[in-house]
Amino acid sequence: MKRWANWMVAGFLLGLPVWAGPDDAKHPGRLVVADGKAGLLRVIDLETGELVGSFSAPGPANVYGAGNGIYAFAVHREQNRVSVVYGGLRQEDHGDHKDLVVEAPYILQTFTTGPKPTHFSSHDGIVTIYNDGDGTVAVLDEKSLGLGLRMREVATGAPDHGAPLAMGNVVLAGSLNRGVVEVFSQGGQKITTFSGCPRLHGEAALGNRIAFGCSDGVLLLERQGNGFVSRKLPNPAGALQNARVGTLVSHAKYPFFIGNFGQGLVRVDNQLSVYPLPANPVRFGFDKNGVLVVLTADGSLHTLEAPTGKVTASLKISAPITASGEGAVRPGLALGDGKAFVTLPDKGEVLEVELAEMVVKRRFNVGGAPGSVAWLWVDGVRH
Repeated sequence: MKRWANWMVAGFLLGLPVWAGPDDAKHPGRLVVADGKAGLLRVIDLETGELVGSFSAPGPANVYGAGNGIYAFAVHREQNRVSVVYGGLRQEDHGDHKDLVVEAPYILQTFTTGPKPTHFSSHDGIVTIYNDGDGTVAVLDEKSLGLGLRMREVATGAPDHGAPLAMGNVVLAGSLNRGVVEVFSQGGQKITTFSGCPRLHGEAALGNRIAFGCSDGVLLLERQGNGFVSRKLPNPAGALQNARVGTLVSHAKYPFFIGNFGQGLVRVDNQLSVYPLPANPVRFGFDKNGVLVVLTADGSLHTLEAPTGKVTASLKISAPITASGEGAVRPGLALGDGKAFVTLPDKGEVLEVELAEMVVKRRFNVGGAPGSVAWLWVDGVRH
C-alpha cells in the first residue's frame, strides 16, 4: 500500500510544544485535527503536548476515529476524497500481554470512495461512508487497513444525503429525501426496505438496535435472527414545529440513545423524553466512561446525567457560536477518557477540558482554523 506524508513539514514541527497551561500531567492518546478552511491535518500527542505531525490534504475535512483507535478518517466532501491517518499508536501482541507502540503518525492513504462522500460510521470493525453524489456506500474492513485497501460498494440507486451503518453481514443505508432505510447484503443485493421516516438524518447503533432520526420522530430497527423489525417513536406531544432528531449517539453503559431536539436533547428508549438546555446543542456525545457532554450555542460546555438529563456542571469556553452556512467553520468536539477536546476556529486553538473538575487544563495553539477533531486511543503496556 502506498504511504505518503509531508515529512518536511512534520519534521520541522516534531518536538515543538504547542501546550500552554498550568498542568503538566501526562495524558496518553492523540488528537487528529482538521483545518476547516485549508487542506491540513494535524496530529497532537496528548502525553507530551506536542504537535507530532502536520500533513497536507486534498481540502478541509470532517475527521472521525475508527473503532480500533488506530486510524482516523478525514472525509473531504468537496474534493471527493478520503484520507486515512495513522495516528502513531498501535498494539504489539506478546501473548500474555499487549504492548503499546508509539510511533510517528503518517497519512496511510488518500483514495476516492465516490462523489461527495459525507456521512461516516464505524461499527463492528466495518467503516461505511455514504457518497451523496450517487447514493453509493463505500464499505471497508478496518482490519484490512495497512495491509491493502479492500473496499466494496453498495449502490442505493440514486443521489441522496444518506446515513449508513454496517451490522453483522448487512449494510443499512438511510435516505433523507426518500425517507427510507434499505438493508443490503454483503454483495450489495437489496434485502428489504423500511419506510415512514421523512427527512431521515442521523443514525446510531446500540447492541442489536439501530436508531434513525426522522422529522416526526425516531425509527428504531432491531435485529432478530436474519432480519429486522421496526418501530416508530413519534415526537413528544406539543413539540415545537422545527424540533426534530437529526443526530444520535449511544454508549454501551446505557440502554437508550441520545439525540438532539430543538433547544435540548432527547432520550430515546420506549418514547422520546426531552432534556431542556440553556441553548441549542452544537455538538454532543459520550466520553469513554459514559459521561454525556454537550457544547451549546452560547459557547458553554456542559456535563449531564445521561439517564435524567440533569446538568451537573457547566463551563463557558467561547463567545456564542454563530457560524452557519456554506464555508462556515464551527467548533469541533472530541471526547476522551474523562476529557473533552474543543476546537476554537477563530482562535486557532484546541482546548482540553477536564470533565471531573470542569476546567480548561491545556490549550493547544495549532494555528489556522481548527474545526473537526477526533480522539485516538489504543490500550497496551508501555515499556
